[in-house]
Amino acid sequence: MVSIVLGSQETIFRRALGNTLRQHEEFKVLGTGELERLHQLVAIHQPSLVVLDARWAQACPDLLDRLLAGPTRPRVLLFADTLAGPEVLAAVKQGVHGCLPRDSQPATWQRAILAVHAGEPWIPRGLMAEALVNLKQQIGMERPAPANMEQLTERQRDIVGWVTQGLSNKEIGRHLGISPTTVKTHLHNIFERIGVSGRQH
Repeated sequence: MVSIVLGSQETIFRRALGNTLRQHEEFKVLGTGELERLHQLVAIHQPSLVVLDARWAQACPDLLDRLLAGPTRPRVLLFADTLAGPEVLAAVKQGVHGCLPRDSQPATWQRAILAVHAGEPWIPRGLMAEALVNLKQQIGMERPAPANMEQLTERQRDIVGWVTQGLSNKEIGRHLGISPTTVKTHLHNIFERIGVSGRQH
């Protein structure tokens, strides 16, 4: 069951999307509201997913940080009129789990929500590539990456894949059927083998 809080300033769109999502038995819409109510809804209901208007990320810069780093840490799926907007790129760089056009078909909304809930990113490749290039330029990392994935075992490469999607050791362990402590040991070995100092690298 995917528990959802939906945030949008547009009442008509919010109601329409909420009604569409409620038609699927795997979705439970816990609440919908405007920006002023969003944090209250998230705190009360502790949803597994927040569906959010991308314009809010620009209007309230600390909003995504508070959601992504908060105690409940829901996954965040943004929607926008166009994914070419600067607010969408900025949100991708902040670590949102997915984004899609506002006018996507109901079947696309369903697939995106299920994918993001399952820990898979739902971000167009072009947008992700632009975010990575932009981030590299911003922090001056125009040097070859030290990581050499060929040095890793298949299990270690799986773990690196989950880490790059922002999963915690506990979440990775759940996916792979191993304990968080074993994940931590694998990560230590990975860092040493490819010459990086931690998860962010």
